[in-house]
Amino acid sequence: ICDASSDFISRPIDIDRYGLIYAGAQKNLGPSGVTVVIVRKDFLQTANKKDIPSFLDFHSHAERIFNTPPTFAVYMVNLVLKWVEEKGGIPHFVDINNKKADLLYSTIDSDEFYRGAAEKASRSKMNVTFRL
Repeated sequence: ICDASSDFISRPIDIDRYGLIYAGAQKNLGPSGVTVVIVRKDFLQTANKKDIPSFLDFHSHAERIFNTPPTFAVYMVNLVLKWVEEKGGIPHFVDINNKKADLLYSTIDSDEFYRGAAEKASRSKMNVTFRL
């Protein structure tokens, strides 16, 4: 299981590694209210349990619309995905995100006014943390 909320459409994700990937759209994909869920069929079959809450029963979600979708938010996600594709897809944004993260971290590391909160080897390109 992968929470890809911070990384979704910011870099390639090997979807074959996961039975389930979910991402809140509000981080990189569109307005809040939309969650992208990618479920592998074999995971869907094993996740068909009767003793789990209905909102976590992905098998029932795959069979029917569990809740009314937020149509405007879904429309906005569609516009963002078309824009991403027009710009060159995920590879284009990998380059941009690397440049932005390099600029931010070089500024954070440039003097003692800022201090990075994460170890250099563990830094995120999408969630830059620092202290003053």
